Amino acid sequence: MIELSTVYAVAAAVYALAAVGLVAWLTRIPERRRTYCYPAVAAVGVSAVTTALSLVGVGVVAVGGGSLDLPSVLDDLIAYPLLWGVAALLANESRRTVGVFVAVPVVQVVAFNAASVLGGVVGLVGIATVVAGHLLLAYLLFGPVWERAGRLPDRQRLLHWKARNLLLFLIGMLIAYAVLGVAGVFDTYVSGVLGEYVGALIRVGFAGFLFANVDAIDVDDAGDELLDAVRPEIDPDRPDAAGGD
Repeated sequence: MIELSTVYAVAAAVYALAAVGLVAWLTRIPERRRTYCYPAVAAVGVSAVTTALSLVGVGVVAVGGGSLDLPSVLDDLIAYPLLWGVAALLANESRRTVGVFVAVPVVQVVAFNAASVLGGVVGLVGIATVVAGHLLLAYLLFGPVWERAGRLPDRQRLLHWKARNLLLFLIGMLIAYAVLGVAGVFDTYVSGVLGEYVGALIRVGFAGFLFANVDAIDVDDAGDELLDAVRPEIDPDRPDAAGGD
């Protein structure tokens, strides 16, 4: 059987090679569309570093009766909010809505790690929080966000639809594996392998998908849709327009 350390080493190498490839790919993408790609590149790059740290045992601390891999936790705290934020930005959502899509994964990651370390009632509450967060994001994406996405050009709306479905499926699968792992269905080795495999699939797969379809984003010389989505709207006719919202 392949050692778990070998699995981590392969994962770190995959992330590093993917990050280099994505950075090279960025040079062929129009500047106004690159802004959408940076978060995906950052997610892959951070994963390369944190996986390498986990491989050599840096940041692994004993908590209660188990251990907590701090680089892995940091990786999740950065990657999932970034990817969900991109999914919201592809729908040209408001700053407030993008903030929700960034905040919910942060809560999920904290809740899951608390559940895996503390167990008991706290563990049950943590798992319930993770599942509820995923259901909340699904509701927003299939409901209000999708309804507002009707104003998008057809190609960008289709891109958002595909990105939404990809993240919901892959992260939902990761949550299912993780919950089964906490419940003791899988041993440490199987949980580690599945976690690394699905994690890489989410980060590298989503980045590759986004880069391959970035031309569908409706950004031209008239303005940057991403910046319009994350900055407050200012009505020049309002007396307080100079002060923002």
